[in-house]
Amino acid sequence: MELIELQNIWQQYDKKLSENTRLNKEILRIILKSKPQKRVTWIKLKAGFNLILPIVLVLGILVPGVEFRNEPDFYIGTILFGTFFLITYYWAVRYYLLVSKIDFTNSITLIKKNIRQIEKYKIKITKFGYIFMPLAMIGIFLIAEIPILSKDSFLPISLIILVFIVSIYYTFKYSISERFRKLSLEIDEIVQLEKE
Repeated sequence: MELIELQNIWQQYDKKLSENTRLNKEILRIILKSKPQKRVTWIKLKAGFNLILPIVLVLGILVPGVEFRNEPDFYIGTILFGTFFLITYYWAVRYYLLVSKIDFTNSITLIKKNIRQIEKYKIKITKFGYIFMPLAMIGIFLIAEIPILSKDSFLPISLIILVFIVSIYYTFKYSISERFRKLSLEIDEIVQLEKE
């Protein structure tokens, strides 16, 4: 064999190797993209569920069980709970719209930016939700004529406060931050693959 033939054979193998490497990277990229896509799909489903559940609870359980009273306590309770419900429902709609904007056909940097924006928004609305939740609970107590400052209500209110504190701790320590941390790590793997 001549040197030129050997060079041609070598170049053909080199092209095949380059093409195989490119295909393997593309397959790996698709596999790596499927994980965050599933996670985002799950976040979208939860956001959609959070749009339906409050309406079902309020219209199916709360409204039929409420007995109208022409008393200041009833009006104050309705205003407190109604304001909390409307504001948090507005936040849920905005969150759903933000999550719906994530499209994995976009560039990875845009996806990462959108996810970071969603994480910040979710943390913000969750904080405000927990801050204003006691007012909504007071509104429910006033609507249902449950005495707040009596001996009989001390134990149930203490349990509600305990569950509330545990819920705050779990939500901010594990639920929100962990979900978005895993999503960010999965997207970082895709970015790392694209750099190679």
